[in-house]
Amino acid sequence: MKTKLSLLFVAVAGLFVQAQDTEACTENLSLMATSVKSKNIDAYDYLTLLRKDCPSFHKSIYSYGEAAIKLRIEKATTPADKEKYARDLMKFYDEHDQNFPNNGAGNKMKKGLVLFDNNLGTDKEIYDLLDNAFKTDYANFKYAKAMYVYFEILVKDFKAGNKGVELQQIFDKYDDLSQKLVEEEDELTNEKDGYLSKEEAGETLLDKEIKRKEKIESNLEIFAGVKNDMDNIILELSTCDKLIPFYQKGFETNKGNEEWLKRAANRLEAKGCDSDPLFSKISEALYKLNPSAEAAEKLGVVEYQRKNISKAMDYFNQAADLYKDNSKKANVYYKMASIYSKSNKVQARNYARKALAVKPSYGKAYLLIAQLYGSSINDCGNDQFEKRAMYWLAAQYCDKAGAADSSIKGLASKTAASYRAAAPSKTEIFQSGKAGQRIAFNCWVGESIAVPNL
Repeated sequence: MKTKLSLLFVAVAGLFVQAQDTEACTENLSLMATSVKSKNIDAYDYLTLLRKDCPSFHKSIYSYGEAAIKLRIEKATTPADKEKYARDLMKFYDEHDQNFPNNGAGNKMKKGLVLFDNNLGTDKEIYDLLDNAFKTDYANFKYAKAMYVYFEILVKDFKAGNKGVELQQIFDKYDDLSQKLVEEEDELTNEKDGYLSKEEAGETLLDKEIKRKEKIESNLEIFAGVKNDMDNIILELSTCDKLIPFYQKGFETNKGNEEWLKRAANRLEAKGCDSDPLFSKISEALYKLNPSAEAAEKLGVVEYQRKNISKAMDYFNQAADLYKDNSKKANVYYKMASIYSKSNKVQARNYARKALAVKPSYGKAYLLIAQLYGSSINDCGNDQFEKRAMYWLAAQYCDKAGAADSSIKGLASKTAASYRAAAPSKTEIFQSGKAGQRIAFNCWVGESIAVPNL
């Protein structure tokens, strides 16, 4: 009986202690959160208790805790203190991963950025941290800044002749990071396409959906900026004069390497070297190895360079049919639309619309349609007023382009303004007596536009 009572006492006592611990953890977490929100550096003191006594109590310890340590870094008065708390933040990221595995926070990547953002450590230390994160936690390597820093350090080492970095490594890393940027952009644009489709259907977005759409647009602008910066860094290393002999030298060794052929063809095309015979040789080898969507697209470019337009379109259509990724499919349709824009406006618009059908956020397709309409004023309309009214329709498509793709909003706005400036003036609208009336374009355009009210 005494033994049973003793065991019961121990169990009850354990529950009592556990309840006390839970209560203390809850209180300290609440106090830390409040301090963080008020930008009070005392948040760190509560975090210290939580790290010691409640490391796996709740995941919010790590979101608020990150902010608490960053406050200490921000308020540090000496370089030594700044580094002390920065290094502590890196340790804290490891604790987060230990106590909440698979948290998706990208902590390995963040460790490299802590050093970079605070001007600490060496380039090698930062690079090694980012390299490890990219290789072991690829899915959560999501920050555009991390991608840029990772690439920039490698390029600096190449230019300085450090660590035996070769040009092929630069190209490979650029391709790897470009692919990651595309993946992150696709994830965002696919989500945005859902909102755009709702709006096109006449549905009103909820407030939270509007905010999320704005956040997506902001992130897409950041990714576009990083992509542009990376392109500028590598531009001097990848001119046709340098690329063609470089890939010519490696072709025989790699003609059975599908990944090498894809990347070589992509870079030659991106840098405008696709008229060189080497591009044809690489593209044909790629298609022979595997007649994939990408290989078919490259052969379409080859045939277009050879002025075999019909054959080029066959390859492009094959590529579009094979692509499962909507962004890549839309890219091919847009390429076809651009080619047809020089000779067949109806077909050009058809393919631009196909691009928009699979990718509603593909703003460039709207701009192409605007260009087609803006160049058609002499094809439509019964008099000069109606002919120039076409500019209003072109401007509307520019507006759609900017709304669909924030990265081209500036260009779209500028182009729309130029079209509206070329449309009938207020005086001409008044003299025509057509204010508020709808003008139908009974030509290949087959659309209509309302004359602005005065």
